[in-house]
Amino acid sequence: MIGRITLLLCFGLATTATAADDESRLRFQKDVVRGAAAGDEILAVPLDGDIYAVSRDGCPDIRIVDDRNAEVPYVIENIGRTRTIVSRETCPAKVVSLRVEEGKALEVVVALDEHAPAADGATVRTPLTDFERRVRVYGDRDGAWILLKNDGRIFDFARFMDVRNLDVAFPTNGFRRFKFVVEQELDERESPFRELIRNRGQGGEVEVASILRRPFRIDRIELWKTVKRPGVDEEETFPYPVVNFHVETVAREKVTRVDVVTGRQPLTGLRLRTSSRNFSRPARVLVPADRIGREEWVEIGRGTLALFALGDFHREDLTIDFAERRADRYRLVIENADNPPLDVTGVEGEGKGRRLVFLADAGRTYRVSYGSDTLDAPRYDAATVLAAIGRDRQPAPATLGPQVPNPRYRASADHRPRFDGSALLWLAIISMVAVLAWALLRAGQRLKKLPADDLGG
Repeated sequence: MIGRITLLLCFGLATTATAADDESRLRFQKDVVRGAAAGDEILAVPLDGDIYAVSRDGCPDIRIVDDRNAEVPYVIENIGRTRTIVSRETCPAKVVSLRVEEGKALEVVVALDEHAPAADGATVRTPLTDFERRVRVYGDRDGAWILLKNDGRIFDFARFMDVRNLDVAFPTNGFRRFKFVVEQELDERESPFRELIRNRGQGGEVEVASILRRPFRIDRIELWKTVKRPGVDEEETFPYPVVNFHVETVAREKVTRVDVVTGRQPLTGLRLRTSSRNFSRPARVLVPADRIGREEWVEIGRGTLALFALGDFHREDLTIDFAERRADRYRLVIENADNPPLDVTGVEGEGKGRRLVFLADAGRTYRVSYGSDTLDAPRYDAATVLAAIGRDRQPAPATLGPQVPNPRYRASADHRPRFDGSALLWLAIISMVAVLAWALLRAGQRLKKLPADDLGG
């Protein structure tokens, strides 16, 4: 009796799951817009914000269907590109003259070697710290000096923060001799020591500060050329707009909190937009997590937000990176210490791009259906097929049309619970235990009703 009840229960659950699989559980769809040449080809369709917003992590709830309502196998690929490597190539050169204009400037003339490539930048090597100098660069054209760079700056701010720049870039040119004019060959610094002089006539003491005059020493000037070479293929990073953000400065904690709402894109970082300049602040990125019924913020990444701007010198690092995540909300916490809060003007997400790649037949139209709470990831052999067919072929680009409701979607099917083999086994065990307990209870009740003599016999 018990086995029969369990068998009927398992059969009913399996029948329900099979019926649910036969019904559409995808809420939305988009038409695939092919190019003019709609023959047999490999198509690549980038996923967009609409799909990210409603699909689950890992995108298991995506299907491609043709105009015959036949399911089409596909693979999801990361969008990549060939990265350009920018490097510097040293241009052999030597100093041919040095002239000091007292109280005004230091002039250094450097000539390229005979077979050296043309230069478009220089590095002024100096052992000094805590300085700032303006540098002008000239090129020699038949004995006449032509101005190449008027407002170059080299500096070192070691007393305040770890910021140093010794490079001066100038436009591409064909000159073989360059003149570097470093303004203010001397600087005056107040000595950290003080001298007390007793004034005998007045009966008091006078504090005297010493002034140090420091010449600007140059070890050498290195000329270089910027070289661009194609690098290896890498995953491309895309900017993703956020839905909205809210900025709050918490004075007692000395932090600025930026709460960000996104469209569940695959983000790997948050980029700050600010009108503030010359700062370096530690920062963290957090996401909400459910901790036994209550929400807590968990850290997923940290780093330093920095932006330095002085004249034509500009260096910034305004992105906090983290492992790829598709979350609805993020929180960026900026440590202000005793500094004024940053003027946050915006936040932007950064992350990888994904695309659907599949084999398209000539004359066929396709649509992408997506958005389900229960649909499992499909298992196709498309990756093997595409690797064999498209080894040396680039996929043809395609786009997606506007989002529309899927007319075949059934809400009851999408919300119907699904059971796998382990779930059915546990239900069978629970059912057997329940039926056995009920049988034992009934047997106990019958025993209580029997006469005492029957029990003894």
